[in-house]
Order: sequence, then C-alpha cells, then structure tokens
Amino acid sequence: MTGREPHSAEERSLRKTRVAAAKTALRDSSQLSGPHVPVARAALKEYLRRLNEPRQPSDAAFRDMLSAPFAQPRRRP
Repeated sequence: MTGREPHSAEERSLRKTRVAAAKTALRDSSQLSGPHVPVARAALKEYLRRLNEPRQPSDAAFRDMLSAPFAQPRRRP
C-alpha cells in the first residue's frame, strides 16, 4: 500500500465544494479591515495548504472558518 487511498467521488465533490467556498471567502474578504480579518484569512489559506492531509475540519468548523472574516469582532469588556 502506498499510504494514499484514492478519494471516492463523494469525497472529491465535497473537497471541490469546500475549495470553491474557501476561495470565494478569501476573494470577498480581501478588502475588509479589522483585527480579526488577517487571522481568519490565514486560517482559510492554511486549510487550502493542508487540503490533502487526512484530518480535516468538521462541517461546522469549516462554516465557522468561512464566516470568520465577515463576522463582527467581539468587544472586550
């Protein structure tokens, strides 16, 4: 065994959908400002870099990553 199992059609479809969503979020957030935006964009870029690793974020965590650049930062008390 080579250590790399071929991805099923369902997995490939999910990966393509996630990559497209991450790229769209990066493109749409490129002109945003705020202290949370660079960190959120870095998380999306890191996700794209590590796309072929076996451990991927859950659907809920991925949705949070996509919405993070557009969320209002929390105020500190």
